[in-house]
Amino acid sequence: MSAVMQSSVKTPSDPFLNKVAKSFGAASDSYIQGARLQQQVALDALALLPKQPHGHLLDLGCGPGWLHPRLIRYCQKLTAIDLSTGMLARAAQANIASQYLQADAQQLPLPDASVDKVFSSLMLQWCKDPAAVFNEMARILTPDGTVVMTTLVDGTLSELKQAFAELDNQPHVNQFLPLDALKQAASAVRGMQWQFEQRRYPLYYPNVQAIARELKILGANQVAGRQAGGLTGKGYWQQLAQAYEKHRTMLGLPASYQVVVISGVKHGN
Repeated sequence: MSAVMQSSVKTPSDPFLNKVAKSFGAASDSYIQGARLQQQVALDALALLPKQPHGHLLDLGCGPGWLHPRLIRYCQKLTAIDLSTGMLARAAQANIASQYLQADAQQLPLPDASVDKVFSSLMLQWCKDPAAVFNEMARILTPDGTVVMTTLVDGTLSELKQAFAELDNQPHVNQFLPLDALKQAASAVRGMQWQFEQRRYPLYYPNVQAIARELKILGANQVAGRQAGGLTGKGYWQQLAQAYEKHRTMLGLPASYQVVVISGVKHGN
């Protein structure tokens, strides 16, 4: 299979999208080793994707492409799209997808009714306009086409937020949309039937530094834009660790992620 890598968005004009692309591009080499949550969520969501090995499948927000050996079993043609050139370059090394496109999920460079299945895991939370993404799903899907998406929602990293709140009023953790806001955005899209399921994914760490280290590996701390002064000071970290200790369990310090699994079907003709 000969893969084609194309750049549809060389440098996102939107400052936020540009920051997202650069952050995850910088994390492309280390992403897989730190992506425990991403791998667990994606594998769980994959069970909802129709297993018939035919049609055109889009991996939207493909990251380093670690799921492509599995996804290729669900289709005849696989297209990989990501906002980050670094992530795409990493994914393209495996040469599994038919094409690799750099693009914004809110403006996909694909024709109407050209994709039979869309899979997208933990990408939507980085989009400023989820409604635009839902509309793009409806546009590119063929009649009876399916989409399976996952995204983080409000309540994610609640333990870390509570620990930070004891130290100052700065928003050190990403703010994610509530589930109701996602449902409202999807409900405005014509021609689609949606289902939403919220799941909690707790991960455990030996200490708060390990949590921060994993977030850094994933590039999520850079996207948050929360590098406030004093966060790297020894005294501050000691205070944060002390505040976090009240959440410790026998498994370690928990970091809870609230994930919504979104399933969509495009109405047939």
